[in-house]
Amino acid sequence: MKVIVVGGGVIGCAVADRLQRDGHQVTLLERDRVAAHASGAAAGLLAPYSEADEPGPFHRLSVQSLALFDDLAARLERDTGVDVEFRRQETLRLALDDAALETLVKRVEWQTAAGLRPRLLTAEQAGAEEPELGEVAGAAVFPEAQVTPPRLVHALARAAAAAGADVREGAPAMSLVERSGRVEGVRTFAGIEPADVVVLAAGPWSPQLALTAGVDLPVRPRRGQLVALEPPRGLLRRMITAGHLYLVPKPAGEIICGSTEEEAAFEAHATVGGAKLLLEFAMRAVPALKDSRVDRLWAALRPAPPGRLPIVGPSEREGLVLATGHNRNGIIHAPLTAEIVARGLAGDWQDLERL
Repeated sequence: MKVIVVGGGVIGCAVADRLQRDGHQVTLLERDRVAAHASGAAAGLLAPYSEADEPGPFHRLSVQSLALFDDLAARLERDTGVDVEFRRQETLRLALDDAALETLVKRVEWQTAAGLRPRLLTAEQAGAEEPELGEVAGAAVFPEAQVTPPRLVHALARAAAAAGADVREGAPAMSLVERSGRVEGVRTFAGIEPADVVVLAAGPWSPQLALTAGVDLPVRPRRGQLVALEPPRGLLRRMITAGHLYLVPKPAGEIICGSTEEEAAFEAHATVGGAKLLLEFAMRAVPALKDSRVDRLWAALRPAPPGRLPIVGPSEREGLVLATGHNRNGIIHAPLTAEIVARGLAGDWQDLERL
């Protein structure tokens, strides 16, 4: 089957890699460069437990996708020589006040009842386990993982190409080619690229392309800002999260602090307000970070769906498959998204609500 994948972020590259290994003839079209947008502006925190508010489809999707990373990372290093820096690591979830502690206690309770093993810590215990920690009301430890997103995306693209996929950068899709209710390809500057199936994985730009085939896709851009810090010494043993904010120590020694979640249309620039929010959180969580060098501040647009779950599956137009709406969870959800698309093209589409 000839498949065009539109979008060279982590979702598009994971899908291209998976489908090419299944024997499809894959062409990946990326408007700029692989990992140029949201996938390159991510810390790589893989946190299905510390960030799960409750059991349900979103939590199951995250847990099942994380389970695929061990084999995926090993295969990519074997086939491409790229170490994606995947490693199992604990996350310390902070409760910065009493209300947050109450919520955290409930999170630990339902996960413990489900057979998981988070550890609830008093403020004193948290300080003993992370000596540089600032003042907290309490904390909990969750067994999770991390990866380095640009390395992951480039390795997926390289693996797809090595298997025979045509990976094109600087190749924007102008519109979808639709005839009699069926999508038959993609129009580019070079002309029409025919396909049996088009997989739309263009992040927040997916709705614009979907509309050219008459498909109304409820995905909007949401800006996320991050700052990379270079501390004077190693400060953290674990990844740190609190609310939607996090600190992720990377293997090279830097700490990635993120992330804002802003309704900012298509304004992808970093802002003073975003930097202030992130730096204040970093210094509150780990006061010694005040002596860190700010290495870079950047932002990207993420594809936000109406609810929590991404949009993965066949569209109302035959020949058009949707793989977008992952918001800030594209990195962790990429392996399972690729599996769902591969199984779907083989005739077994899965409902994300029932995974």
